[in-house]
Amino acid sequence: MSHLPDPNNLHTFITVVECGSFTRAAERIHRTQSAVSMQIRRLESAVGKQLFERLGRSIRLTGDGEILFDHARRILGVYREAMTAFDRTPLEGEITAGLPDDYIISFLPDMLSRFVAMYPTALLHIISEPSRSLMSRISEGTVDVVLVTEGERTGGGIVVHREKLVWVTSAHHRVHERDPVPLAVFYSSDAFRWDAVEQLEAYGRRARVVLTSLSFAGVDAALEAGVAVAVIFRSSMRPGLRVLTAQEGFPDLPSVGIVLHRADHEQHELTDRFVTHVIDSFRTLRSTGAGA
Repeated sequence: MSHLPDPNNLHTFITVVECGSFTRAAERIHRTQSAVSMQIRRLESAVGKQLFERLGRSIRLTGDGEILFDHARRILGVYREAMTAFDRTPLEGEITAGLPDDYIISFLPDMLSRFVAMYPTALLHIISEPSRSLMSRISEGTVDVVLVTEGERTGGGIVVHREKLVWVTSAHHRVHERDPVPLAVFYSSDAFRWDAVEQLEAYGRRARVVLTSLSFAGVDAALEAGVAVAVIFRSSMRPGLRVLTAQEGFPDLPSVGIVLHRADHEQHELTDRFVTHVIDSFRTLRSTGAGA
């Protein structure tokens, strides 16, 4: 590396990753697209690596780009912390964040408690809806940040975590032995769980959906009542449930990406801090061996 990267170029790089395109990044930071492209080229020259792959109109990080993205956020985070040390004014503002309710149960409590402790004067609004509804809100600009399930028409964004899917049932019932297997699913557009149903049938087990719900609470009630089997995140497990195995006729399921999207409307420092906090929280979760 011939010289250290310019922090301004790192900031632009992070913005391009968050927006998923050079055009949208240019709009967010109020620069021309050519200026953004020039900053990325300078950054690539500084590190000696290609950072993005161009796929038609879309882009994605290369392996080297993913490494730099992680370091770039931490570098700018330390820079912000240094500047904050000389500014005693509390960081104030409002953030509207959206995520499905099974994420709220699994991930939000710890993230929320630590964020509120760090920024006690901030006001956080939480919206709980399915991933596709939240993506519509991001497009409309009615939320600042969302966490959604990869593949639910959620192109772009940053994959902040991968979480294992598991078949589960009540630990006190034997509903999983029925033929066809009664299933509880979140909602009709939940692509990954419908893929799981297809895998179950390919495994030689017939299945019949007996309950659909827009919320995790509805599926959880069906599990507790012992009337259905469901596919949930491993982190959503609680006492009274158990994981079903391949030996019981339930195939192993993949891990699914959790994707962070940030709205393109005017950004604020508090939003930057919240995004950084969410990404760091998932990194901590991974370091403990949870998820994938």
